[in-house]
Amino acid sequence: MTDRANSSLNPPPAPGADAPGSSVSLPADQLEQIRRLVAVGRADSVTEYVVAAVAERLERDRSLTELQDLFERKGQAPGAEHLAWAREVLGVSDEEGEGKK
Repeated sequence: MTDRANSSLNPPPAPGADAPGSSVSLPADQLEQIRRLVAVGRADSVTEYVVAAVAERLERDRSLTELQDLFERKGQAPGAEHLAWAREVLGVSDEEGEGKK
């Protein structure tokens, strides 16, 4: 997805300044899938879909960081059996459940 509305009218932000928006490129197949979802009313727009997806991911990462911090403060981590149970309940594989930093 590329959202470059008014990009020629707005100069780039100064170094260190927050940009008011951003352009994001998606693989063509993903963009087409999102457009189909928009066409059938599952999202208001491609932008809305991407914003919602990013918000969900940020919340997930925030939650995982908070959980990791809690375990570090307590000086212990869940055991292998607890992790296996959580993966089963969540329906994720070992690779997906590890959380990337």
